[in-house]
This record gives sequence, C-alpha cells and structure tokens, in this order.
Amino acid sequence: TPGAITYQINSYGFRSDEFVNNDSSMIALGCSFTLGTGLPVDKIWPTLVGKALDLQVCNLAWGGNSADTCFRLAEYWIPALNPKLVCMLTPPATRVELLLDGTSWSKSEVFLPESKSAFFSPTDTYLKHWFINDENARLNSIKNKLAIQKICEQFNIPFIVYDSINEMSKSREEIGYARDYMHAGPVGHRILADKIIRDYCGR
Repeated sequence: TPGAITYQINSYGFRSDEFVNNDSSMIALGCSFTLGTGLPVDKIWPTLVGKALDLQVCNLAWGGNSADTCFRLAEYWIPALNPKLVCMLTPPATRVELLLDGTSWSKSEVFLPESKSAFFSPTDTYLKHWFINDENARLNSIKNKLAIQKICEQFNIPFIVYDSINEMSKSREEIGYARDYMHAGPVGHRILADKIIRDYCGR
C-alpha cells in the first residue's frame, strides 16, 4: 500500500540491512525509539545519521530492550562488525534484563516495574528491592553506558550516547508523533540525528 510503514528484518532478527564488517558502518543501540516503531525506516535517527555520514547502518535496537541488552549486544557485535561509529539512545533506566539460561544468546526477560512476568512476584526479594530503590536503575544505566564506552575505546571507535528520557519524552508538540501515538515522530528523530552528527563532526 502506498505510504505503508514496513519493518524489514534481516537474517539476525533486526530492523536493518544485512550487516557488513567494515569501517564504513555504524552501530545503533537502543529500544523501540531507535527501532523506529510507528515510523518509516528512512525517518528514524539511525538512518538519518548513517545517510549524513555515508555509513551503512547496523541497527541493533528492538522494542522493550534494556541498557543490559544494549551492552550484551555491543559486547558481541562491536568486535564482530568493527564499525566506524557506535551510537546509543539509552532505553528507560527502570528496565533490567535477566538471561534465562547459561548463554549470552539465551532467551531473556526484560523486567519493568509493572512487569506481569511469571518470574516476577511480590515475594521476589531481589527484584522487589531493585525496583523500589530508583538508585539501582540509575547506577545500572550508567554501568552499561560506561561498559560500552570501554569496548569502543579498545577498538578506537567513537561512542555517542543520549538518554531517551531526555530526547524522546519531550512535548509531542515539539517532537511530533509516530503512527502509534506512543513514540516520537520524525521531528524528534531529526533533532536527535542532528545532535549526533554535530557531536561526531565536532570531534
């Protein structure tokens, strides 16, 4: 249908072209804001940044991701793809990921404060205290950002990071709406892309 929003998923399960291992690519990390829920792929910030910098985009975002998920993906894909740039729009800090078996590519569960997961109950002391104390979420987000930054430093790759709570939770009159009326629209993505481009070019 003309004007329809499509989600083209590559062989690794991401809304992205097939990944290439070269220094003419960029990695984008994040959640549904970076995936571009409710928007055409050419309107989302990773595509806008990639086009402006002439870099192929490897978008590793998926809806509901946590900062833990971003680190887990970064640990594998940064060495594997050797990108020229890594950008991250942090998911909400209150999300925490738990792997459900012994491998880093296992099934995982991302917990939110309002989680209805079968793994989460009021008698779960660890998760109860994790969510009651907001400082846990703040520290967890910082730790993951610093860990990804360290990986990038090891490979001499610039790392640019912004927080979704600051960039995509502004007034909808300011950043517009996606089709689902829950996520930021094209204006918000353009504003963020311009910031990232300025940061990268100003290095």
